[in-house]
Amino acid sequence: MVGQATAAQASVLTALPQNADGLEQTFSPAYDYDGDGCYATAAIGTDGTINPGLKLGGDVNGHCHDLAQLNNSNTYSREKCNNDWCAVMYASYFEKDQVTLGPAAIGHTHDWEHVVVWIKDNTVQYVSVSQHSSYQVSAASGVRFDGTHPKIVYHKDGIGSHDFRFANTNDEPAENATGNWFYPRLVGWNGYPAGLKDKLLAADFGSATLKIRDVDFNYALSIAKPSGISFDPNA
Repeated sequence: MVGQATAAQASVLTALPQNADGLEQTFSPAYDYDGDGCYATAAIGTDGTINPGLKLGGDVNGHCHDLAQLNNSNTYSREKCNNDWCAVMYASYFEKDQVTLGPAAIGHTHDWEHVVVWIKDNTVQYVSVSQHSSYQVSAASGVRFDGTHPKIVYHKDGIGSHDFRFANTNDEPAENATGNWFYPRLVGWNGYPAGLKDKLLAADFGSATLKIRDVDFNYALSIAKPSGISFDPNA
């Protein structure tokens, strides 16, 4: 149950309704979020408002770790299939990526992080998670799952900025406010209300980039791709 809204929650955008195809839905990540960072939230509201993000300052999780934000989160997905493989990219939006405390805080407004699930024979074979400008790749045997859904944690990477990592045994149970592995409402590539996909893809998020955009998608797949598989990111 969500408590009374605070001032920080007053401008929380309403997440888009869930609408994704079977492949995107079946393998969507199950997320948790460490306490020293933001919750995922909506990058675009149902009225077409683009999230303005948060200025740096105060705590690294200041004004972005409220349950209202998590309850209005979306994951945005896009898939590509060829040569017996399918790659599904899942994008998550955070309102800031703040590294240090206080008025002189280091970091940036807006953060986009991504997971790519690599599927062959309708089974997850590999998972890649974004870590700064590259990806960490793991075979499925090294990933914890909730059914068919890889468990992924948004965390602060030591003294650095925030990114995704694979869940481990120390991440049970999930520590987010729901107490469970969380599934933001999934919006597939063809699942946006009219006009909102183009608006989201055209938005300027500064140094944070949404990799499902046409200009970034193929390259992001190429650097996230496990070595030795026949998938062609440019096909």
